[in-house]
Amino acid sequence: MLAKLILLAALYTSQFIPTTFFIQTVPVFMRQQNMSLDAIGFLGFLILPSALKFLWAPFIDRYRIRGLGHYRGWIICFQVLLVLVTFGCAFINIRENFNILIICMFLAFLFSSIQDIATDALAVNLLEPQERGLGNAIQSGGNIFGAIVGGGGVLILLDRVGWRYSLISMSLVMLLTLVPVLLYQEQVSTKSKKTNFFRSYFQPFVNFLSRPKILPWLFVLLLYMSGEMMSSTMIRPLLSDRGLSLSDIGLMLGIVSYSARIVSALIAGIIITQLGRVRCLILFGLIAAVTTLLYIVPAVGVSSLPVLYAVSIAVNATQSMAYTALLSAMMDKSNPETAAIDYTLQVSIMYIGGIAATVASGAIASTTGYAFTFIISAALSLLSILLIKMSSIPQTQHS
Repeated sequence: MLAKLILLAALYTSQFIPTTFFIQTVPVFMRQQNMSLDAIGFLGFLILPSALKFLWAPFIDRYRIRGLGHYRGWIICFQVLLVLVTFGCAFINIRENFNILIICMFLAFLFSSIQDIATDALAVNLLEPQERGLGNAIQSGGNIFGAIVGGGGVLILLDRVGWRYSLISMSLVMLLTLVPVLLYQEQVSTKSKKTNFFRSYFQPFVNFLSRPKILPWLFVLLLYMSGEMMSSTMIRPLLSDRGLSLSDIGLMLGIVSYSARIVSALIAGIIITQLGRVRCLILFGLIAAVTTLLYIVPAVGVSSLPVLYAVSIAVNATQSMAYTALLSAMMDKSNPETAAIDYTLQVSIMYIGGIAATVASGAIASTTGYAFTFIISAALSLLSILLIKMSSIPQTQHS
């Protein structure tokens, strides 16, 4: 079990390092250049590869790279590409070539999303049902640790050594996280390819969407994380408006708050094994929705650092618990035979809601202010919880 958890921790950490760095650094950089909140909100479209990755998930399930295993091969190839594009960004003058940076950021999100498909599929097949609570806590914790490195450590490093050396350092860290997957020997099962490709491409989607009461579940996925993504997008320019530097924001949101997310994810994993996925999904979602309203404190003008730290820790810790419960519920609804497709389709639905919420957050904040934006984000989360209670979403046979 320990070897599984180390492998998953390394994989989920690596893919979040560059994407978190970009998504945390660029909004603050744009705000410091006096760019509008609407423009910052449109950065949500960078998440588009994550929303559309279900389209190429069947290829990941069906084909493998010979000599490297099945999902392991895809992971290795796309993590190398992710390292290369991150390394290339180190030599971009971001003030003179901002458009090129946006293109590279899009590629980073694309490569990360493809790696994520293979990683999720590997996790579904690797973890036994009774291991999924802790496994998803490690997944959530790995994502957060990657965010600590990319959104905290490198953000602080950026203030100290500059853009180029920060990204070179980040590339080297990502290379190191490849070691566990290079040492891992994947058990590859032979999958039949006798069926027509087009039929095999669409049939898993049809099978998944034909499950009882799946439509309410998709609406839950659409809304459950939308509130978090809306609030997390706008808190960064808000803190910049309150006079915090890149280092201040990196330490508060990228290291301290994300460390709290790791601890709370592990706690959530233990609680989930005792109370069950759906019950925790409702409980943690309610708590996270209420604590999101604490972001109104800096929105109304409070700039005391101890208060801001307390607010950011509370919000991030509870959101992490809700996210962990959601990941566990999503894995329960994934058939091991079509793990990449089932899980990725659910993740894509979640990100579609996130993109819409992120883009809307810029427009709402610019017209009505930050405080009302956080109220809307909490309302979205509460609506998703209402759908869970109304739909009585069933567990699959793989629960």
